[in-house]
Amino acid sequence: MNMDGQVKWKTGEDPAFVRGGFILVDGLLLSTDGNTMLYLIEPDPSGFKPLASAVMLEKGENWAPLALVDGMLFIRDQKQLKCVKVTQ
Repeated sequence: MNMDGQVKWKTGEDPAFVRGGFILVDGLLLSTDGNTMLYLIEPDPSGFKPLASAVMLEKGENWAPLALVDGMLFIRDQKQLKCVKVTQ
């Protein structure tokens, strides 16, 4: 969306960001799809631009907010918590 609330683009069902969390880090988005995947996304009003993705969690409900501390990303679902290094 732009600052006026106008939708600029949608991902639709592939991937379906239903309930996942987002966090902005150094000009890039880290996002979960609410299920198993973590995405690194270049924010761009012209469209969805994924840079990388990885399965982080088992299939389940991944709705929690993401947290980043000293290059370590905390991601969780209803059964597990993981800490993943996301910096070089």
